[in-house]
Order: sequence, then C-alpha cells, then structure tokens
Amino acid sequence: MSELNKKNQVITYLFELELIKSVEDVKGFMRDNASPYVFQCSEPKTMRFEWFLSEDEKHATLIEMFEDSDAAKLRLKHHSASHLLEEFPKHFNIKSFKVLGDVRPDHKENLAAWEADIRASIGGFYKNAK
Repeated sequence: MSELNKKNQVITYLFELELIKSVEDVKGFMRDNASPYVFQCSEPKTMRFEWFLSEDEKHATLIEMFEDSDAAKLRLKHHSASHLLEEFPKHFNIKSFKVLGDVRPDHKENLAAWEADIRASIGGFYKNAK
C-alpha cells in the first residue's frame, strides 16, 4: 500500500556510464555476462537490475533496485567478490554513481570506497507493483 510522503526502505543504485569498448562488446557483457550472473546470485531482495543504452550508443545507465539497505549491501559484496569487479572497468568509465534512499550508516561506509553520491528520500510515494 502506498501513502504520500511515507518512508520506505527501497534503495536504488543509478550508474551513469561511458562505454569504452565497442557497443557490440558492451551489449554482450550486459546481456550475456553481468545480467545472468546477478540473476543467479542468491539475492532474494534484489528487485531490479536493468541496463539502458543511449541513442548514440556512447553511454549507458544501470539501475539496480533493492527492498532495503541490507539487500543493497549484499549486492556490493557479491559484486566485489565476482569476476565483474575486474571486467566492469574494461567496458565502462563510471561517470556517476548515485544511491537513492535512506541508507544505513554501516552501508554508507561500504559506499564510501565507491565515491557514491548518496541522496536520502524527502517525499513522494512508492507504489508496489504486487
């Protein structure tokens, strides 16, 4: 149920990326490597992991959404322990990494190494699609 200006625990990662490799290589990485790996991870509270490509095919956006701060923290842990940690920077320059939502202090410590721009929730509404 949604209510106007009610706090929720949802955390969203928003990566703005510049492509380094060819668009074909990057699309392969997105579809055949990163997405299947994350899909198979034991992350029951990961709600969304989705790639978007700019019309000029020079930039990409990755959106990751989690039920709460624990789930978002687990995603970073899995990423840091995976092959993606080494492969991701071969495909992209990270232009910005925004974290949206009310992040717990222990998660903020983990995000500091990523130079994340953390933005707390102020107001609005969230409608659960269930």
